[in-house]
Order: sequence, then structure tokens, then C-alpha cells
Amino acid sequence: MKKIILMTTLLLTCISDGPSYASGSSVSGTPITDEMSSKYFSNCVASAQKEGTMTKETQNQYCACTAMNMQKTMSQEDLVNLSTPGDKARKSLNKVLISVNGPCMQYPTHDLIHKKCMTDVKSPEICSCLSNKMGIFMKDISGRMLPDLLKKDPNLFDPVTPIMETSEFIETQRKIALSCATNPTQK
Repeated sequence: MKKIILMTTLLLTCISDGPSYASGSSVSGTPITDEMSSKYFSNCVASAQKEGTMTKETQNQYCACTAMNMQKTMSQEDLVNLSTPGDKARKSLNKVLISVNGPCMQYPTHDLIHKKCMTDVKSPEICSCLSNKMGIFMKDISGRMLPDLLKKDPNLFDPVTPIMETSEFIETQRKIALSCATNPTQK
């Protein structure tokens, strides 16, 4: 949940200087500028470093991914809506969860699984194999699962845990863990 609240706060910092204008975006409304996206990226990396749950490399990948998705899928009006009470804020937050964060959930998932695996299994090869494959799996399923999770829980703020608690995720992780234990250097 901390990551989603943090990301929402970071998105709001993009609008603190008032609206600017950019062209060439297919987003409905005023496009997010390169400058706003760059400001978000810098703030995202700084906040992720303070939080400390992801490696430096993963922080950069996650923040670059979310910055790119923010610019591709959101408007400045969406960012303003995040700070307003009611349905407009929820609609914009759902857009953040599905379109900005969803395609990037592989990065924190990778680090969460790698850290737990290293605590439990203590094998860098197995843990690297498992975390890489589960990160890819998270990327593949998040787009499909997020809309359904938001229908079931319209007040959801952090979808990582609910996805990781699904039987599909747990069973896939079990199968991949067995496969990685047998052949940790597989691609």
C-alpha cells in the first residue's frame, strides 16, 4: 500500500507548477509533458530509495516504467482529479493502478520474491531464477487481474498483495520454484 500512496503523492507533485502543454499525445485532456514525467521520475527514485524495499536498479526500472506509462495514459486533468474527493479521484486512482502501475508491478514483485527466497532458500541461482520468472508472470497477469480486483474491492489501493494471494499466483510460484530448484540456470 505504501508504494501506491507514494506513487499517487509523486504524481501530484507533477502538477504543483500548474498546467503546461505538450503535443503529440493520444491522451484525452492536457498531455503530461516530458518535464513533468522527468520530475516524477526523480521524485519516484528519491522516494523509493528512502523506502528501501527495492534495489537501486529495480527502483530505476520501476520509476522509468511508471513515468513512461503516466505520460502515455494519463492527462494533467487526471493528476488534478487525484487530489479531489469522490468519484473523480477514485476513477483516476484506478487508472493509475491499471495503466500506470499495473504494467510495472513486475519490478517490486521481483525484489519481494528474491528477498524472501534468499531468506528461506539462500541460493542466489534459485532465487534469481524464481524472482525473474515470477516478475514476468506478474507482468503478464496484472492487466487481466486488476480490473476484476477493483470490481471486487472498489477501495483497493495496493493490488500487489491481493494478486500474490491468488491461487493462480501461488500455484505458479510453486511450479516455478520446483523448476528453478531443478535447473536454476534456465532462461
